Amino acid sequence: MPLVTDSLMRLISTLAFLALPLLAGPVALATEPLSARPTIEVRDGGWGTAQVSDIETVLGSVSGVLLPYFPGHESDRIQVAFSTQGPHVLLEKSSDGSHRVILNVRDTRWDQFAYQFSHELCHIFSNYGQRALDGGAVARDHQWFEETLCEAVSLLTLDWLSANWERSPPHPRWKTYAPAFREYASRLLNQEHRRLPPNATIATWYDANRGELETHPYLRDKNELLASALLPLIQKTPASLASIAFLNRKRPVMPATFKAYLEAWYICCPPELRDFVRRLISLLGEPSRDAGDVTAAAASGERFH
Repeated sequence: MPLVTDSLMRLISTLAFLALPLLAGPVALATEPLSARPTIEVRDGGWGTAQVSDIETVLGSVSGVLLPYFPGHESDRIQVAFSTQGPHVLLEKSSDGSHRVILNVRDTRWDQFAYQFSHELCHIFSNYGQRALDGGAVARDHQWFEETLCEAVSLLTLDWLSANWERSPPHPRWKTYAPAFREYASRLLNQEHRRLPPNATIATWYDANRGELETHPYLRDKNELLASALLPLIQKTPASLASIAFLNRKRPVMPATFKAYLEAWYICCPPELRDFVRRLISLLGEPSRDAGDVTAAAASGERFH
């Protein structure tokens, strides 16, 4: 049964990817009506002056921007609650199977709601639940990379949401808020810690910092620097965002190198998304086997699970 499900998901994602170039771009895609969206339930308490119904509308707008790139998540259920310990997504789902997302935003800061929620949605779309191991333990190997991708998705979402609300805001009175999303993204990108050192490349910076990243996956300054550096790659080919849906689908047997982790991602992607993964691997300076070698390794039963 899992093989059938994976095949169907791969087919749906492939069809969605092929359709993207026919559209006018990510903003045009995001404004198209969706037949279904995840059910988002915001719990009362802690939100300051923001109304629960308005928060649900904003978060629904965020999911509407991203969902076209992640088919198969239309029926997801997501519970959202406030906590000063947020933002994060809990590994354990609720009794009804809902994902549980914690945010740390008060009042009507829709830009921060969008920024935090899109990051947690990215974790959901990138199969974060696959990190659960036998006995309830959670694998944190290469978690820093997932954090980096989700930060890049958050920055991208702010830009797309700004354009979306300029054209078709959820409420007419919210149109004037549209520039705030892009302004917030700009402020984040201009932070000093997000800039590569002089004369550094993504590869040289990563090589100098890889030990710390693997040991401490939540070093936000480093995650944010690399996310900001990788953002142009995604902006150049926005349809490649769909590749994130294949992250963590299969994981190399522990202990695994980062190279093996990326190659597992490559193997899980449909062919039309693999070039993006290959280019990302190249930017990081990771030596990679060519496409034929990687595919042959998977077919020969190399130890991925």
